Amino acid sequence: MKVYVKTPARLHLGLIDLNGDLGRMFGGLGVGIDHPNVIVEAEQSKKFSIEGQETEIVNALAKRFFTAYPMQPTVHINVKQAIPAHVGLGSGTQLSLAIAVALAKLFNVKASTQELTVAMDRARRTGIGTAIFEKGGFVVDGGKAITNPDTPDKFPPLIYRQPFPTEWRFIVAIPNLIEGLSNSEENSAFNKLQKMSAEEVGKICRLTMLKLLPALAEHDIKGFGEAVTAIQEIIGGYFAQVQGGRCTRADIADCIEFMKEIGAYGVGQSSWGPALYGVVKQEEAKQALSKVKAYLDKSVGGQAFVAKANNTGATIKIVN
Repeated sequence: MKVYVKTPARLHLGLIDLNGDLGRMFGGLGVGIDHPNVIVEAEQSKKFSIEGQETEIVNALAKRFFTAYPMQPTVHINVKQAIPAHVGLGSGTQLSLAIAVALAKLFNVKASTQELTVAMDRARRTGIGTAIFEKGGFVVDGGKAITNPDTPDKFPPLIYRQPFPTEWRFIVAIPNLIEGLSNSEENSAFNKLQKMSAEEVGKICRLTMLKLLPALAEHDIKGFGEAVTAIQEIIGGYFAQVQGGRCTRADIADCIEFMKEIGAYGVGQSSWGPALYGVVKQEEAKQALSKVKAYLDKSVGGQAFVAKANNTGATIKIVN
């Protein structure tokens, strides 16, 4: 028996509530994109073995799975593709879930995707990556409850999910800069943050509920882009206290401004970066990509590509 898993990547468009006075923290906005991907194959074997990409990380992930679900690790895992790590495209959650789901299917472990996420120590702040793995599309989660100490691992609820317009595209750029924060560095940054004001949280919520989501439902790319950009500016201003500016690097901010100049309807930094994005119409994508590539070549270097939405989530196949 062999299990094949192919995941989407995700763009993180922002956190919603960094104040917490209503009893919940974080929440988030995100969208699944069709590439880059994690591609994993797992099959039963006489002994435990790993090949392909990210073998050290995959070894740790497999050990975590078999600690949570004790059994003999008689499996061969082949990671054929991986999403670049720590650039803002959700590599950690997608790789963790690809491994966990493949092993769960292979060993007939009856666990939901959310249960596997918790077992793999993901979704500490938002459940966006898990929701995108499961269903794809544009998703909003409701944050983590902070008022009930008896349920510290309660999964952030998915409060909105809708297919992303298929006629829109993302120009995704990954400048050749230092990786974004992760793990202990990320935790340290969050610990240093002062509470976001209730007024700023209110602006994000209003932009989300009364501009971004209606524009998404009506396929209004101008309204959607304006809302995304405004939300990103608020969040960037808040995180400036730990990242030195609205983006983690001035070079990222400059590239975002360039995307605005060439006509992207909405722009932002995904998570801690350095990945950034601009949303454009399908017919505009080729020319916009060419301009962004030329910009990167003349400045910091890096890569850029066009991505469309993944509206279905991960592909999982079982071959007996």
